[in-house]
Amino acid sequence: MTQLEFISGMKRLSSYYLKELTNDQLEAWYEMFKEVRVEDFNKAIKLISKENEYMPTAQMLNKKCSQAYKEFLIEIANYMMEDGYFYLGVQRLDETQAKLNLYKTIGWIEDSGMPGFLKDDFEYYIKKYKRHQLDNNERLKLQC
Repeated sequence: MTQLEFISGMKRLSSYYLKELTNDQLEAWYEMFKEVRVEDFNKAIKLISKENEYMPTAQMLNKKCSQAYKEFLIEIANYMMEDGYFYLGVQRLDETQAKLNLYKTIGWIEDSGMPGFLKDDFEYYIKKYKRHQLDNNERLKLQC
């Protein structure tokens, strides 16, 4: 995430709670969040502002970002299922085995322990998913 994206999100968060952060605080927080996907950061801010009455700590926001990222990975896993990834094997697997593979993958995501071979496949599918989303957005624009 860029500094500009981070500052924009933090301004939104500050406005929700009517609390300003100092430049030193923003710099410290940015170090903690710079590797977070901007989509997860924005989603976490939106969720946490609906759930918490008081300004969250950096740790609380970081935890919410992790939750948002896991939800994104589960969305990717479901996309992989739709694309037939979990049916692949020496021979095409049946629906039951494919679902077991999906559930096992979701378990790894939730436990933050995804094996290396799956990380590579996820990187491929994340790119494919983003292209798919862009294509869908373009089609919606053409329909309007």
